Amino acid sequence: MGILDNDTVIVDAILTKLGRQKLANGRPLGITRYAFGDTGVDYTLYNPNHPSGSDSYGSAITSMPMMEAVPDDNVFLRFRLYGQGERNVQNFSFITITSGTSVTITKIQGETQSNSQTIIPQVFPSVGGARFNYKILDMRGLAIGGGVSASSISIDGDFSATNLPPFDHPDPVIANITNLATLTINAQPQQITTQRSIGVEVTRDGAAAGFVTVTVNVNNTTT
Repeated sequence: MGILDNDTVIVDAILTKLGRQKLANGRPLGITRYAFGDTGVDYTLYNPNHPSGSDSYGSAITSMPMMEAVPDDNVFLRFRLYGQGERNVQNFSFITITSGTSVTITKIQGETQSNSQTIIPQVFPSVGGARFNYKILDMRGLAIGGGVSASSISIDGDFSATNLPPFDHPDPVIANITNLATLTINAQPQQITTQRSIGVEVTRDGAAAGFVTVTVNVNNTTT
């Protein structure tokens, strides 16, 4: 990660791995959403006693060096800005991932199957029986576990809960799973020929989203 010169206003835009893959395949980026974050900002520098008056209260903050963009949400968007523009609101509900923001689906030794991983979110302030929505950014070669109802699973294209996208499908396939307390995912047996990392976005109405990076290890051989 580097530092940008903030003497002038700079927009540092880069493509994620998924974006680069789409361009390499001659496909449009298809951007439909965006998010802002304030990772790296030290709000303790706000000084309401600045001798130059109210216009300078935040001058120490706006003078901080800006970090250049990186394609990893876990690094650059750890603290997303959330809300409808309200002022004087200090605390919003947010989602944390108690099972970890980075997990790995590993291969079972001597088999072509894998060990599943369960994503366990928690909302703060705590809500009993909280349920969440999960967006898997690339469903290829994956399967949903835990007896989830097919009606809760929506997969892009011609795919469904009973017709899962294979690992070698040429384009990423997004899946949405709704109204679950936790989400268990696994690799389809004998499908994964190269290690791959995908993202899972966890949302709930009225709360800032959580994000999990899932690494899927190779499982196409018994060795």
